[in-house]
Amino acid sequence: KREGVLETTAGYTGVKDSKGPPTYDSVCYGRDWVEGVRLSFDDSVVSYEELLEDFFENNKSVSGSRQYGSFIFPTDGGQEAVARKWLEAGIESRRKNNDNLEIRYTKIEKPTKFFKAEEYHQNYWPKLRVRIAVGVSLLAVSSGLGKVVPEYESQLETCTSALFLVGVVLTFLERKLDKTVVEM
Repeated sequence: KREGVLETTAGYTGVKDSKGPPTYDSVCYGRDWVEGVRLSFDDSVVSYEELLEDFFENNKSVSGSRQYGSFIFPTDGGQEAVARKWLEAGIESRRKNNDNLEIRYTKIEKPTKFFKAEEYHQNYWPKLRVRIAVGVSLLAVSSGLGKVVPEYESQLETCTSALFLVGVVLTFLERKLDKTVVEM
């Protein structure tokens, strides 16, 4: 969360002549697409350079991977000039982020079509944290912590085991059925 950031959208970009939206498989197993975040911001509250700093410090780039690479896609000449100046200063000072990623691995590319990713990718981490907390709680109860209410122990363990399995199946189905990727 950053004050001044109005909206974020997870998606796919980086292909110069895309003929249409990618599938998640083409992103994962191809060599062209980049998983990215498009954002809109209020530049009276936060500067583009501050957003570049946040991007770099929070970037979890994977070496040798285009899909999870460290890319900046400025939307206009002004942003490109700021990004190039910021990147050159970082390279000159041999800067590294919190994960020890060298800034020199960050690339600036011309913007290409941006496709909004499937709904399960939107706000992914906040949703995942809740799912993990619920899943761990259900597993804890189903594995014997239900002894707090001894007269319902068996029913509670069975019910929580079933709820956990339903959650797993629904998560799997969400990923298999939601194929909606739209150009923005």
